[in-house]
Amino acid sequence: MAVRNSYRKLSFITDIRGIKNAVGEMKGKGHPRQPKFNAEYVPAPGAPVLDEKWFRETIEQKVENHPMNAMEYPFAGEKIFDQPLVSFVRGDDPIFLEYKKIIGPHHLTPGEWMAWQAVNNGVPAPRAADLSVVSFIMPITERTRQENAAMTEWPSERWAHTRLLGEIFSQAMVREIVSYLMDRGVLAVAPDVTPLMRKQRYPVVGWASPWSHRHIAYAAGLGTFGMHDFLITEKGAAHRCGSFIVNLRLQPDRVRPENIHDNCLHHNGVKCLNCAAKCPVQAIDENGHNKETCYQRVSKSLAYCNKHYHIFIYGCGLCSVGVPCSTGIPVKKKA
Repeated sequence: MAVRNSYRKLSFITDIRGIKNAVGEMKGKGHPRQPKFNAEYVPAPGAPVLDEKWFRETIEQKVENHPMNAMEYPFAGEKIFDQPLVSFVRGDDPIFLEYKKIIGPHHLTPGEWMAWQAVNNGVPAPRAADLSVVSFIMPITERTRQENAAMTEWPSERWAHTRLLGEIFSQAMVREIVSYLMDRGVLAVAPDVTPLMRKQRYPVVGWASPWSHRHIAYAAGLGTFGMHDFLITEKGAAHRCGSFIVNLRLQPDRVRPENIHDNCLHHNGVKCLNCAAKCPVQAIDENGHNKETCYQRVSKSLAYCNKHYHIFIYGCGLCSVGVPCSTGIPVKKKA
């Protein structure tokens, strides 16, 4: 009850974490300072090998054991996310230049992000060929998916908590890993906790940021896009994506489908559009996902979440739950 009372009255004013989170997401402000690069670090005997296994196990262990991967009142003790998927993509993968055409020139490459971090620390910028991006998917728990699937107009309370506390946890986890690497002489950067990561409207794609975790996850072979623009992974579309860049050569271990909609039933000629039926404002139809209509609806959910759940967050996610792709890749059987 103490946790609830600390911010649940007049949450437009008192939920400081939620307000700071929104300012960070929209304006790139309020994040902790970037960790300093330790150029003098010398590995001690028995130091861990920072390879693919280390990154996968580190992220898995943090999701399993981190105290911040937890709901608060009235769901205290429940986890926010289940065990993650982790994969890698080379920093010089040609897809990052393609993203500058598809998403727009504002979408920065791994090399551009790392150059920013290198300048901050007074060291030469690494070559793109020496970089890797670590991408991960954290599935939302079954209880939260089911609760949100029962909603028809606005996000459920568990879903709202997941949007706020899940984002705070994800960013904290990545900061911990990046700080660990920087202290051990490995240049690294988490784009979404830097001043460069701010959302704005762009001419072609509408509301966007200079780094899309979903597109990074596609590049790393973790899933493909559905009609709702969520990434459909082997653990479904109800999840949170995350990623960060490291000055290490990590081996990609998944094959990226050429068809960006390979896991979507409707895009493969199977009658579905269940996600469209779930949308309260018809932001999805046979032509795809209208981001502006979706944005307008999601922005209005801020008032709903404050009034009913007393937390400063916006969200929806109705189209990603209670649908065939919610918990896995649906079987493509022709109707």
